[in-house]
Amino acid sequence: MTSLTQAQARAAIAPWYSLFNIASRGDVKAIQEQILTEDYESCAGYLPGECWGRETSIKVVSNFANSIPDMTFDIKEVLVAGDRVIVRGEVTGTPSGDLFGVPHSGRSFRIMAVDIQTIRDGKIARTFHMENWLSAIGQLRAK
Repeated sequence: MTSLTQAQARAAIAPWYSLFNIASRGDVKAIQEQILTEDYESCAGYLPGECWGRETSIKVVSNFANSIPDMTFDIKEVLVAGDRVIVRGEVTGTPSGDLFGVPHSGRSFRIMAVDIQTIRDGKIARTFHMENWLSAIGQLRAK
């Protein structure tokens, strides 16, 4: 296990988080192929053992531009532990249509997200992530 410096950790994750700032992001497929390992796994934890690979990640991240066109991910805190980078961030956005079964209202949301990134040879090999989508649903449904 390699121990990353704060600078190495931030350099490895910066392109990943740029993908969630829709207004300024570049080519999702090209960036992910450059920064993620071939055997990359994204694990959300909604179901035990539920993870998807790089190709599915490219599709999922690409779709945010359609569903939440003004989405931003603001990194609030970065902690480094060996080859792991823990990121606490804030996700904001205004859905362009229905989201998670909530009818489109023009309302925005602001939620917390926590990721644990595993870095291998300067690339992201695995992401465990948890976003507070339940809070987003509550904000979007608010009267």
